[in-house]
Amino acid sequence: MNKIRMGGVCLLLAAVLTVLAGCGSAKSKKADDVPELNSQVVIATEHFTVSHSMMEYFFNSYYRNFANDYAAKLEQMKLDPGKSLKEQKYSNEYSWFDYLLAQTLRQVQQLLCLNEAALKSDLELSEEDRQKIDETLARYDAAASANETSTVYYLKNLFGESVNETTVRKCLALQMLAAQYNTKLEKEQNFTDTQLEAYFEENSKAYTMIGLIRAVVPRERIESFANAENEAAFTELLRAWILEHKPDITSDALAQKIEKAYVRRAGYAEDAAFSKWAFDPERNPYDTYISEDKTEEDETVVYMLLPAVNDSVGSVAYRDNTPLKNLKYILFEPEENETADACARRAQEIFDSWKKEGRLDSEKDFDALIKEHGGDTSLGLEQGQLTEVLEQWIFAGDRKAGDATAISVSEGTYVLYMLADGEPQWKSHVRGDMQQEALDAALKELTEQYEVKYSESALHDIAQVYIK
Repeated sequence: MNKIRMGGVCLLLAAVLTVLAGCGSAKSKKADDVPELNSQVVIATEHFTVSHSMMEYFFNSYYRNFANDYAAKLEQMKLDPGKSLKEQKYSNEYSWFDYLLAQTLRQVQQLLCLNEAALKSDLELSEEDRQKIDETLARYDAAASANETSTVYYLKNLFGESVNETTVRKCLALQMLAAQYNTKLEKEQNFTDTQLEAYFEENSKAYTMIGLIRAVVPRERIESFANAENEAAFTELLRAWILEHKPDITSDALAQKIEKAYVRRAGYAEDAAFSKWAFDPERNPYDTYISEDKTEEDETVVYMLLPAVNDSVGSVAYRDNTPLKNLKYILFEPEENETADACARRAQEIFDSWKKEGRLDSEKDFDALIKEHGGDTSLGLEQGQLTEVLEQWIFAGDRKAGDATAISVSEGTYVLYMLADGEPQWKSHVRGDMQQEALDAALKELTEQYEVKYSESALHDIAQVYIK
């Protein structure tokens, strides 16, 4: 549930922040003096170096993240993570190893330039940073133990044959120092409301929304839906169509089916025929669109546009003024041999007790509960990120800071405590993109400022991990 929105400059940097964000409960691991297994320098700037072992860590970290992100498309991409990357074609000229190595090299070069800039700005790792690195390594120890293997084998299996704890420590140190400078750059990016508005106007398609209702119908019904005069007529046709096929459907089930036909927050999709049509400035409410695509049952999707809501920028398109939601939470998960229902009852009883005792009366009170029971903070939550039952409560129109509740979902029961709302969603997206552009420009300047040398032959000796 925890969400971190970050204008990070590279995936390797974002990955370490994700790892370190959850390492607070691990027992600290003391630093050791075990040498790296392969300390040959393969990449270097004036003050920083990356060894063969470190590059293997970075390469396989990137590869694992890539394979995870594209898991559903790997077969289509003709990439088998259980086989040698050097033997699989990315293109006529390059193998998948070549492609992934080039991406990793680019990001490691950026990482070293950020470290050079951090050094020039007198930034250095704090004791808290070093403690977090120790805790991360302690978590690898715990994971290895849970898998009934040694930490040495566990790290090799994750990151490559030449990677040990010393390698991981060095890589994390580079990533954390880079993260410090990245944060410094982010803090330097301040945009006025006038600038945000101007950027929105220049790129409005990327930040506006539309609402619509859709119906999947056979060929002979297309025209009736396409010629519907308004939303009421369209939904009445849909209601009749559902009842024709399911005359015994309950009124509640019918209402749910009709509600599922609505898409109230649809964004622009590049190169999609429907989006090009729907986001045309000339579009009007209740215009209909017949999709050229057919379903497996040879049915067609008919769309009807709805009038703009929220902050209108046209008769159909609008920008989403729904505020980002900020909250703190405690999650009660089922204990050993405890059913989900029993866990929900236990959590509700605890919540009711806290409420009666006044332990939910302030953020300070809830912080005390988090310290006692464990919990976290989620900032900048947007609609569409959470399960429906959580969003219904969090994004209710009358929700305000200080509200608290207990809600049960599949993983357990959340006790939620609302904080003050953030800025509107459209503004957050615009700010994030403007900030990213500024960071990219700053990074480009850094890569031109600091020379990065590397050994092509040494890079191609990197060993991949095989992902099952």
